[in-house]
Amino acid sequence: MLNPMIRTAILLPVLCSFAFAANAANWRQADFAADLYRNAASAAGGKANVILSPWGVASLFGMLQTGARGDTARGMAAALRLSADDLTPDETAATFHEARSAIGAAAGRDVVLELSDSLWLAPGFAPRKDFLALVREAFCAEARTTRMGETGRTAINRFVEEKTHGRIPELLPRASLDDPLLRMVAVDTIYLKAKWKTPFAAADTSFGTFRAPSGAIRTPFMRDTREVEILDVPECAALRLPYGGRRVEMLVILPSPSNTLADVEARLGGSFLDLLAKSPWRGTATIALPKFEFDSTHDLAPMLSSMGMAAAFSASDADFSGIAPRLYLSKAIQKANVTVDEEGTEAAAATAAFARASCAPLQQPRAFVADRPFLFLIRETRRGIVLFIGRVAKPAYAGRHVSTYKVAFYANGGKGKMTAQTFKYGKAKKLKANKFKRKGYTFKGWAKSAKLAKKGKVAYKNKKKVKNLLRNGKTVKLYAVWKKK
Repeated sequence: MLNPMIRTAILLPVLCSFAFAANAANWRQADFAADLYRNAASAAGGKANVILSPWGVASLFGMLQTGARGDTARGMAAALRLSADDLTPDETAATFHEARSAIGAAAGRDVVLELSDSLWLAPGFAPRKDFLALVREAFCAEARTTRMGETGRTAINRFVEEKTHGRIPELLPRASLDDPLLRMVAVDTIYLKAKWKTPFAAADTSFGTFRAPSGAIRTPFMRDTREVEILDVPECAALRLPYGGRRVEMLVILPSPSNTLADVEARLGGSFLDLLAKSPWRGTATIALPKFEFDSTHDLAPMLSSMGMAAAFSASDADFSGIAPRLYLSKAIQKANVTVDEEGTEAAAATAAFARASCAPLQQPRAFVADRPFLFLIRETRRGIVLFIGRVAKPAYAGRHVSTYKVAFYANGGKGKMTAQTFKYGKAKKLKANKFKRKGYTFKGWAKSAKLAKKGKVAYKNKKKVKNLLRNGKTVKLYAVWKKK
């Protein structure tokens, strides 16, 4: 059952437009993004792909920081790279409200950018009203009351799946909310779907060799020759790939032949990105960029603790009295994924924190060939807010031509199973062409089991739902459902 506070959710678009009397702090968001990335990359190891959303982590913990006090608040501000000795809750709120407004302004016809923050409260747990009002106005955060345990886990996972358009179907694993002392779960999501300003032609995509740390691999490369801007410093070259509207871009950072990816990672930060911006090269370049698609899961507590937020995760030291007495953060996680292809980029991230009671002129084409490990940033261009950051150590394009699934045929009222076949994953119309026909029937969709198929119960009508089942490359049995003409 929803808390009465949830009725205020219908006012969120209005509340989020309010101006704050307090001044925003000087937020070194690019430095926070770089520090967080280095911790995540170190935890993942040098040979692994990495994707995370610094914005998602910062927004969630910025919201919680407004309810922290004393050393806990100062440590959280330091970890987030908010430059002020003693930030007031209003100053933190103003900082993130301003940043959210900048991100919202970057969305447009070719760029879908959706943010959400929410608080999930255990029955009987009542945070301070001024905290709830502040995060509602600054972060558009919904507050919901739900039973914890499996009920709460299911509700939060469904919410996250909806907010990320199916890209993150399960943020919270089984038993994650079974702790009887759990009082609140804070959740942040970000979803991006952006078309390149200049798409790559699928006909020009061809296989090439990528020099991964584990050895050379064959993978599809998108290719083009076009006018571009490349930022140069001795350590690397960075290709700017704008999305439609130019308010969001991908920055592909390729180490120079005399430097390693680790060299560039060590220098990454706001001042390094500023230095890159001072050295633009404009001209015609031949581009080769691998298609990639992968996901990452991050345990945030050790990373943020090492960055200065240790008190927030300590039962004895945490002070969240601005939310409620005797509260600390027991754990925090983020799941993120990204897909880059000829049309553009789709990415999503979901973050959760658990609050527990403590008892130039035309030249010859220049080559930019990303055939070795590289970094990428997806950022809002006017403020430089880093939305996603990652490392491609080994292109992993799960692609529509890689995953397979098995389809067992059943007709409504049929006597039994017909021929089972295995197909390469493709578009829905291609699947229908592969004998998804039965005389006297029209094809409706896919069911999860033979029993449901016989009842005509369709679970998946479109290719996106099926593709999400296959994100880990598993074989899935689906049962065709028909309706009599």
